[in-house]
Amino acid sequence: MKKSFIIACLCTICGTQAHAESNIFNHLGAGLEVGTTGIGFEVAAPITDYVQVRAGMAIMPSFKVKDIKVNVNVDDRQWSELQTVTGYQGDRPTNVKLDTKVTKADFKLLFDVFPFRKSSFHVTAGFYAGKSQLLDVYTTNNADAFQAITEYNEMVDATDQIGVQVGDYLLTPNGERVRGFVKVKGFKPYVGFGFGRAIPKKTRLAFAFDLGVQFWSTPKFFIEQQQGQVEVTKQDVGNDDGGFVKTMSKITVYPCLNFRLTGRIF
Repeated sequence: MKKSFIIACLCTICGTQAHAESNIFNHLGAGLEVGTTGIGFEVAAPITDYVQVRAGMAIMPSFKVKDIKVNVNVDDRQWSELQTVTGYQGDRPTNVKLDTKVTKADFKLLFDVFPFRKSSFHVTAGFYAGKSQLLDVYTTNNADAFQAITEYNEMVDATDQIGVQVGDYLLTPNGERVRGFVKVKGFKPYVGFGFGRAIPKKTRLAFAFDLGVQFWSTPKFFIEQQQGQVEVTKQDVGNDDGGFVKTMSKITVYPCLNFRLTGRIF
């Protein structure tokens, strides 16, 4: 009796294992998506009846935010000294404008786990990976004044330098403009949940959506200098300049809401 029970259990386990193995990558699906990560595409395959893997690209179309007004942190003493040592007699820059360019493209690898076999509800974990640079920030006017400020900054201590105040950051010019970059980690873990399957079971096409977050870590500011990109230390000035740029620099996680059109290839 005992021997027969053991044999029956072994047969059951072997049969279940063989069935599970037959489901590994036995289907292939593809999908298109649009959402807060931009536009993208992916391919998917099942690992078991309860787990599927998705891989693809998410691309944020490049766009600009123009004419962000910021202040130059210069007082009367500094400007008088600048005019003396550089010979520049132009007006002090008071109406400085920035343009901000957003660029983002990531490879993604995600694993969907379906807790309920008959439901399309799933929890997802994985990662996005791509360039660390997120924002390109640069001035668009006052070129002559910034050239003079660059010369002045080379003659004084770092604590007395003149630059553009963007939120909590001081960006000093390199030649005729100020240019800065906001960077996050290139490797961004992701967790979320959603409804829908990357490989529809009963139809060729289906819709799905996902809601989750990418973990960016604390964004950092860098400025363009002759020796390359230099990280900027945070300035606790507590002003409200920089608007969009300041808001972006505070985001440590990025919310992801994506809608997908999925299809089964075979």
